[in-house]
Amino acid sequence: MRKAALVTGASRGIGLAVAERLLSDGYIVYCAARSVDQMGGLAEKGGVVLPLDCGDEASVTALAERIIQENGGVDVIINNAGYGQYGAIEAVPMAVGRAQMEVNFFAPVRLIQLLAPAMRERGGGRIVNISSVAGRVYSPLSGWYCASKFALEGISDCLRIELRPFGIQLSLVEPSPIKTEWSEGAKKSLLEYCAGTAYEEFAQKSYRLLKGATDGRAASGVDAVVKSVMKAVNAKNPKPRYYSGKIARLSVVSKTMLGDRLFDLAMNSQLK
Repeated sequence: MRKAALVTGASRGIGLAVAERLLSDGYIVYCAARSVDQMGGLAEKGGVVLPLDCGDEASVTALAERIIQENGGVDVIINNAGYGQYGAIEAVPMAVGRAQMEVNFFAPVRLIQLLAPAMRERGGGRIVNISSVAGRVYSPLSGWYCASKFALEGISDCLRIELRPFGIQLSLVEPSPIKTEWSEGAKKSLLEYCAGTAYEEFAQKSYRLLKGATDGRAASGVDAVVKSVMKAVNAKNPKPRYYSGKIARLSVVSKTMLGDRLFDLAMNSQLK
């Protein structure tokens, strides 16, 4: 019997690449995203293309119900959908911050709530939550994004322990900067919400730092993340976390070794 997988945010970038890999490995792949029209290539390759708006509880519930109705559930969940909301915390409206949490945090948790019972009935499964080094390492003007990923990291640790007795294994994948369209939205929001505020000059410096990280040689291709995801899916005893990208491990280890005070100084020195 063919195994089934759900990949959210499958219309582009990491999600698209992961969905293509799972299809090539013989999975039934439910490919979910807001931009259904951008997933025609996945449909041609045999993917089941479905609409998903992670900011809408009804859309998340409808997706899970359809998968259960059609296939009885899935063996693998890849919670990849997300975006980067940047800007000074003071300047970003609360509604915008809540939207970031809804998509990056609440939606993946809700999908696990809805699909885990069917996994348990199947005798097990794999869940891979795509986090970020920003779930371990903070940076200026990325507060809402960091908050969403820090939250995802914490709840994933709890879920990993809760689900393991039922044969459901959960891993986090923590990419460093990856060459995708994600960075354009992050950079745009950084400037948009700081324009005309006390943080405008600071934002210009932060923008250059973010652009250098996401567009420069430190950025990795999506293949690096696909490799980590497939390790988490296929390993007999998957790791709780997989670093992914050229500077992922370095970023986390450096933060740990420096401690908060020295790390703050290091960050500030880059923004002078």
